[in-house]
Amino acid sequence: MPELHFSLSFRVVLLLLAGMCSVATAMAVYHVTVPPVSSIKRIVLISLRSLGLFFLFLLIGEPLLSLITHSVDQPIVAVFVDNSQSMAIKDKAGRRDETLKSILRSSIWQQIGKDGKVDYSLFDGKVRNLSTIAEDSLTLNGEATDIAEALKSIKRTSASSNLQAVVLITDGNSTVGMNPLYEAEELGVPVFTIGVGDTSEQKDILIRKVLTNEITYVGTKVPVNVMVHSAGFGGERIQVSLREGATIIDEKSLVLEPGTRDYLVPLSFIPEKEGMQKFEAEISQLPGELALQNNRMSFFTKVLKSKLHVTLIAGSPSQDVACIQNMFTNDKNIEVKTFIERENGRFYEGELTAQGLAEADCLVLVGFPTSRSNSQSSQAVLDAEKPLLTVLSRTMNFDKLRTLDPVLPFSAGSVDGNELQVFANVPESQQNNPILKIGNAANSLEVWSKLPPVFQLKGIFRAKIESEILATVRFQSTQLNDPFIVARNVNKKKSVSVLGYGLWRWNMLSSSGSGTEIVLESFLGNAIRWLTTQEDAQRIVVQPSKHIFTTQDAVEFTAQVYDDSFQPLDDAQIEVRVQHGNDISPLVLNPLSSGQYQGVYDRLSEGEYKFVATVKVNGTLIGEDRGTFSIGGFHAEYLETRMNKPLLQQIATQTGGRYYESSEFSLLLHDVTSLPNFKLRDVSKSAEIEIWNSHWMLALVIFVFALEWFLRKRNGML
Repeated sequence: MPELHFSLSFRVVLLLLAGMCSVATAMAVYHVTVPPVSSIKRIVLISLRSLGLFFLFLLIGEPLLSLITHSVDQPIVAVFVDNSQSMAIKDKAGRRDETLKSILRSSIWQQIGKDGKVDYSLFDGKVRNLSTIAEDSLTLNGEATDIAEALKSIKRTSASSNLQAVVLITDGNSTVGMNPLYEAEELGVPVFTIGVGDTSEQKDILIRKVLTNEITYVGTKVPVNVMVHSAGFGGERIQVSLREGATIIDEKSLVLEPGTRDYLVPLSFIPEKEGMQKFEAEISQLPGELALQNNRMSFFTKVLKSKLHVTLIAGSPSQDVACIQNMFTNDKNIEVKTFIERENGRFYEGELTAQGLAEADCLVLVGFPTSRSNSQSSQAVLDAEKPLLTVLSRTMNFDKLRTLDPVLPFSAGSVDGNELQVFANVPESQQNNPILKIGNAANSLEVWSKLPPVFQLKGIFRAKIESEILATVRFQSTQLNDPFIVARNVNKKKSVSVLGYGLWRWNMLSSSGSGTEIVLESFLGNAIRWLTTQEDAQRIVVQPSKHIFTTQDAVEFTAQVYDDSFQPLDDAQIEVRVQHGNDISPLVLNPLSSGQYQGVYDRLSEGEYKFVATVKVNGTLIGEDRGTFSIGGFHAEYLETRMNKPLLQQIATQTGGRYYESSEFSLLLHDVTSLPNFKLRDVSKSAEIEIWNSHWMLALVIFVFALEWFLRKRNGML
């Protein structure tokens, strides 16, 4: 039964005295009335006045009403069952789905349920809670396994429930998400793991990964390295193919060696058109393979137009100019044209005009303009309206640089001729910035931190409010907030500036093998490609959130729409029509803000899809976008087919649980029911009502006094 408790900030005897005083005061007021009223009306008025005064005294005492309820919570055991594709594999230990079903058919769960409560959940890439579980609940079609997400889902409710144990039934291969060990340790309850599958290497051949360029160029040969894994075969010959649709564009033979081996098979292709293109690596099948789904792997590559035309404009010959020019020349995807200023303000290569810069995709300024530069040259750079990469120098004239201020990502003031030796410091927040990525380095920040010092002029350099600081200045051991590398993207106009010089030192003074020797080359290449990426210049961009979805993913579309001045449009009507074969599915995107829109298809079937998005404003078509994406073909569940026993054992050991083979999981009953806290728990919940602070109490007081006033007026009383 619930308990009610009433409390005041002063003693109850004072409240009784207040009640008596209220009655006495009301009786004194209505002892004589003008005009006289009947006894019944006098009693009603005395009651209302007494009640109103009593309520006022009561509110002064800050009355508090507490409601306490008692309940009993059963101990809960959360059981998570792996519902991914890998649980349908037949390996040396037998069919995993049959093993899984036999575990779920066991009477152990009913026996645990006698003393507690068993909560079932299926998980793959997502988690689905079930009231009960049956064999037909298992679909075993999940294209990913996220054990960490399963444990995280129970952590959200464990604090308020009597959770005493977690049981994981899985093969232990977590293909997406975080390390599940961290989530298991934070639960604070033992995790018991039941391993399903065989721990030995299975007889199979598969594609582990495909390594290629995410961005490439028309007419340029693109290397594609296919990593093939083989186990249990020897002497067989297989074909490794690269396909675009149904067309084989490259193919090589591979003879398998006995035992377990990994092979890196080099293939290549030459793209003939621009745009996002899908390719597929495939290996031929052999009898006796564990699975055939892992014999192919799809990937997308963005193909840009052939060579980028870069115009390098230098205020004078220098080591930075020579180094940067040499790196552009060695890049097979860049065609560089150079203008170097002479002492008379002209250029060795001829006159610099906006018309002459029209063919350039990007302009690179190194130490330009100088004190001898004429205003026509700076104006030509501004009028060309090209993406801009700027590198400072000791001889740069900052007064004349102000001509280019509309397109620069920084402003400079009080710059003198003195120089400082500084280091470039990349903050952790920029570790995934594409401009700062260093080759295949796992940790680009660490490589940047090892660079030798360069130079910066003493002065005040500030990033503009719409710019992004990619690197700051470190002077000796002192970390400053002054910008060193700044990027800007406003109204689809991009610029990058390096607020220092002597960048050749990054290349020439770096130790071989440290990774720092390619920093300048990677930075320049990344910056040029970021600056010249054409998709950012489109007024309408509609695209799926990724190019390959699993069959269980929701397919999300996002859109950005701008007007002719590249101002965001918030009143557009966007319809996406997705086509798969002869089937067409329409979707209207919902507006968010600042020209952004979003919409979701809950689920689409496996296959290749094309989409066309039409954008209208007030019923008038202003443009469209189109593209492709794929559903399925992910096959992550077949890349590792051995049961991950070490991970399951580690999870159990670290949390105080226990690992079981599927043949011995009957021991789980004793281990769970003998847990010290596996028992009923009394729970008391208290709800407090602050009577003195409630709106209805104030309304009641006003009502009592208002009713008294109404009766007085009705009877013509003074």
